[in-house]
Amino acid sequence: MTMPSLIANYQKNVLHTQFKKSYSEISQAVMLLKAKEDINIFEYAKDNNDSQAALDMLMTQIKGASVLEGSKSINNFYRLVYEPKMLDKKTSYQHYCDATNVYRAPNGAFYLMDDAPSNRSLADPKLCIDTNGSKRPNSLGHDIFVFAFTPEGNLVPFTYKWTVTQSTEKLDDPSSQCSYTSGGYPASCSYYALSDISPEDSSKSYWKDFLR
Repeated sequence: MTMPSLIANYQKNVLHTQFKKSYSEISQAVMLLKAKEDINIFEYAKDNNDSQAALDMLMTQIKGASVLEGSKSINNFYRLVYEPKMLDKKTSYQHYCDATNVYRAPNGAFYLMDDAPSNRSLADPKLCIDTNGSKRPNSLGHDIFVFAFTPEGNLVPFTYKWTVTQSTEKLDDPSSQCSYTSGGYPASCSYYALSDISPEDSSKSYWKDFLR
């Protein structure tokens, strides 16, 4: 292997490890909240019509998590500080998970949410995780991933038709929202990242083969 290939593979391994740690952390937080407080984040956000309250409640289960300074004005934070990017690492001008401020966990991961669910929602609020915080690449599908809460209170990879507000239609093919060529919003890459299967070829790895 050439040195650039070795470096690229190392960076992918680091991203994969950070993803697994962040997913494990937030999954445990969801389970603890359900077990100790009998709180369903989907219902909590819907009943309060407030994703911020739901995120605040969820973050009580991650010891040391705190609101990131400067993120209370989320649009300014995106535009001036964070500058999230799409799967192809081009700057995104679409806002995602912009209904709350940003929490930073002790491991450096960022957690933030989108709008509270409506009565028609199949899965909301959306939870966005940046597995390495402000470190690059800050790109969807690389270190930024979208999950959602079901009416049963479960945290699942986002495999629904992307809309600005509510998730009301499940995708037949999640790869339509995890592609370098579709031009759509790559919100469903969490599905493939979690299973480590390439959306382009199920015999290949998401982390080793799909990511560029």
